[in-house]
Amino acid sequence: MNPIGYCHSSSYIWFMNNISMKKILLAAFLTVTAWSVQGQITLLSADTVYTAGPATEFEIVAYANVRNNSEVPANLRWVKLHNQVTTGWLSTICDVNLCYPDGTDSANFTLAGNATGNVDGHFYPNNVVGNGTMRVRIFEVSNPSNSVVVTFIGSTTGASVNHLSKPTLKVYPVPTDHYLYLETSASFENADIEIYNMIGKKVAQFKSSALKSRVSVGHLPKGQYIIRLNNGQDVLMKYFTKN
Repeated sequence: MNPIGYCHSSSYIWFMNNISMKKILLAAFLTVTAWSVQGQITLLSADTVYTAGPATEFEIVAYANVRNNSEVPANLRWVKLHNQVTTGWLSTICDVNLCYPDGTDSANFTLAGNATGNVDGHFYPNNVVGNGTMRVRIFEVSNPSNSVVVTFIGSTTGASVNHLSKPTLKVYPVPTDHYLYLETSASFENADIEIYNMIGKKVAQFKSSALKSRVSVGHLPKGQYIIRLNNGQDVLMKYFTKN
């Protein structure tokens, strides 16, 4: 036997085994890296969340949080799969960006790596006893199979049977540039008039006249708002758009 040849053969086998081991380690590293980059989004709340309160509340909110478990930012999208509320109610979804107008069915938002953000269900009962359900799917835009589904359920109690003849509120013109007129079917003299933007921040407050009031909105930025009229017994609410 040629000892030199044997030495060369052993070195070759060791060399090839070493390359194979490196390939295995590299493949494992790439697999872990790929999982880390894509990651998974998860709910930090139950997949069904509930909220309840008196019908006179301005809003009742069911809170949920979603987490991006990857190391890199995730571009996410929520889409309403189901939305059913009692007549007279309004409902919307609020995410890390803003609260969207009633009727918005989907929107995009971004979560940083290893970050948590809210996706909440907001119900506006407008002094009506009832209930509402919204079911929302949240998924990664580049990988829709990476998704979660959450259901928001809200209910109200405590309004008197007289709510069937509760006062009504009319606002005009919509959209508006400078002034908004409010008309009610019953006296709301000296009631509080509050205007909220779509992230729930109060941006203006006035006192009402008896049946008809005029408020100035010319100073507000363009966008959608909620106007709320409260006389201590009834709460009336409408959306309006500022040009």
